[in-house]
Amino acid sequence: MSAPSEPEKYSVDEMLERLKNRPAEEAIEDGELVIRADGSQAIKVRKRKRRTQQPHKEERRHYRRIRMVQVAMGLILVLTVIVGVGTAIVYANSAPFREQLLRKISQSSGARAELEQFRMSPTGANAERVSLTWPEGNALRSLTMRNVKADVSLSSFLGQSLTGEEVKCGEATLVLQSPQPDRPIRDTPAPGGKPPVRFDSYATAKAEMILGDPAAPLISLRNSEWSFYPVGSNERTQLIVNRGDIIIPGWPKLRMDRAHIEFRGPEVDVIVMRLHHESDSESDSLGVFELAGTISPYATGRSSVSVRLDDYLLSGIAGPELGRLFVGKIESLPDTKTNLLSFTLGPKPEASLSITFRNSPTSFFRINGFPFLLDLSKILGDAWFEQPEFDSNVSGTIKRTQGQVAFSDLKLESKSRLIVRGSLIMKSDRSLVGDFEVAVADAIIKTSKFAVLDTLFGPPKDGFRWISLRIGGSATLPTDNFRQLLENAKSAKPAESTGTTPTFEDLTTPKPGNNPAPLRAGSDH
Repeated sequence: MSAPSEPEKYSVDEMLERLKNRPAEEAIEDGELVIRADGSQAIKVRKRKRRTQQPHKEERRHYRRIRMVQVAMGLILVLTVIVGVGTAIVYANSAPFREQLLRKISQSSGARAELEQFRMSPTGANAERVSLTWPEGNALRSLTMRNVKADVSLSSFLGQSLTGEEVKCGEATLVLQSPQPDRPIRDTPAPGGKPPVRFDSYATAKAEMILGDPAAPLISLRNSEWSFYPVGSNERTQLIVNRGDIIIPGWPKLRMDRAHIEFRGPEVDVIVMRLHHESDSESDSLGVFELAGTISPYATGRSSVSVRLDDYLLSGIAGPELGRLFVGKIESLPDTKTNLLSFTLGPKPEASLSITFRNSPTSFFRINGFPFLLDLSKILGDAWFEQPEFDSNVSGTIKRTQGQVAFSDLKLESKSRLIVRGSLIMKSDRSLVGDFEVAVADAIIKTSKFAVLDTLFGPPKDGFRWISLRIGGSATLPTDNFRQLLENAKSAKPAESTGTTPTFEDLTTPKPGNNPAPLRAGSDH
């Protein structure tokens, strides 16, 4: 556009003059200066040509090619894995793999292994039955597991080891035996380093353990739940047992509460094993039979574990027969030297139990069924003597071995009325042999109208009159010689005015006006 001072119209000569005197054009970076026909100036920009190679588009095309290569490689890898896994599964379910697996199990366990209906899948392994059998030198005899399921790692398909987290089985039966020192304990040598079969844990909801001949076991544990950890929290092999029934021939049935067992080389540490009596219910105050200690199954001598009783039924130790004669709950005295459950393993394995006890302070203790108690009740006219109860000062030692139950150092005291001391043995044929020292309070004998009692019982000692009795018969029908001693005492006394010797019925039949008032339970006379 022309300046304001310039005229609006130019002549031809003026226009030519202006063209001649035009200033030099300045370099314009993006265009050139042009003068229009009317003399005005303008910048003419050249049209750019679009280049065929642009950096950002080249980068995009390069990234796309990389992605295509990655996708292709991924597909190839997936196909390779699928083919490899398929090949591995086929191989894992083949006879050669099964034979190789049996060798691995034998190397890890030391037993001869058998498999039935074994199958492998990408998620685990399954078998209808797995059986392990050890030689005679091992404390283990056989282990049979049914409905076995294992979580195996992917490396187990092609690797040298079978590994995973857990092995579960529906049922398991473990048979133990007395090891023979002159026999090997393994069928195959132990591998160097880690065993080829390794799992974090083994579990079963229904297990049975048998010690001895399965046809006539020494001890059996049934219907229990097991969890086995080859490497426990303290780097030891651990076995956790919950519930179950313990059956020992000739012993009362025991109910397993829980057990924690650790294996340390050839020794077995029973950290705790808690048992209950079979008659205890959850609503009652549960008595406790607790074991703890170390067992050496490969030792030739005896192995012992300590025993602790708390509020436990005496019949759970002595058996139901003696449990009818001695009724009550007991607790063990804090002396581990006498409270022991001992095992002798060998050709003729056996177990023995020894406990020094006292009566539980939370329950009564009563004896009944002995003839002398009934006779005392009739003679003294006091029904308390037929089934006397002792609320304190009850103690003794009970031993079970080879089908025999023995009481020793037995002390039952009711200081105001009766004391019973002595020993009693129930043999394997249930016959009884024993000796009792029985004492009746001197005040009771003095108040009795039967003078023969003064001859029958010994002289007073510490306020009591004593008599020695022999116990016999059977656990269901015990006998004693009290009545015989009474007859002998009557023969030694002068006859009554009638000139005839009174019989036992005469002594025990009340006469008018000559009947002593019966003593109430808990009285001091």
